[in-house]
Amino acid sequence: MRVVTIDNGNTNPSVAFFSNGVLTQVIPLSEYIVEKNDFILSSNVGKKYSIKASFDLKTKRSKTHFFEMPVHYSESLGDDRLIAAYGIYKKFKPSQNQKYLIIDAGTFMTCDLVTDEGFKGGYIFPGLSQFLKTYGNSAQLPVLLKNDLIQLNNEIPQETNEAILKACLIYIQSTLRNIIESYQPTKLIFTGGDGELVSKLLNSSVPFEIDRHLVHLALSLIYQTQLSQD
Repeated sequence: MRVVTIDNGNTNPSVAFFSNGVLTQVIPLSEYIVEKNDFILSSNVGKKYSIKASFDLKTKRSKTHFFEMPVHYSESLGDDRLIAAYGIYKKFKPSQNQKYLIIDAGTFMTCDLVTDEGFKGGYIFPGLSQFLKTYGNSAQLPVLLKNDLIQLNNEIPQETNEAILKACLIYIQSTLRNIIESYQPTKLIFTGGDGELVSKLLNSSVPFEIDRHLVHLALSLIYQTQLSQD
């Protein structure tokens, strides 16, 4: 039997394969061919697809809990944020005064707080590419590449491209630093396609780790700890 996890996000939906709890491969969702004995768990916030999960995680979701994790949020909370928070809650088992800030940098950038009281809530911001696209969508300005952000200096912009890129950099840094100052997290968890890039742009003194496949790993953890004995 293969344990298969689906992270059906907005931009790059993917499938991961696990063997004895170890991640062995990640492929695009479009390339996945279901096999008879696959045990499938999924997180769905993107376009609908026909693959049926082996277990409906919504049956473990209530207004106040997801499995044993308390949830301080409405039922509108997206699967990806809830599942990622559960993965961090189970992995670190926060004690009193410990706080973990999950920064999921993809099409949108979510910032979610997990403590010993469970999932406390969080914010949704435009991601790097979404922010940069607004210039081309609303004015005759260039749409620039997010990877160019890493090359910037601290001098005041003196031409259009630099003015746009440095505005994006300030947007990311000021947004995240404000949240960090407000909630004083013990650790930052960067995930999503732009997680590593955002961690470099932020350059925070708070301890952090990069977990590129957090949703997949959290789904695998749910299987191991909650479902493998069912």
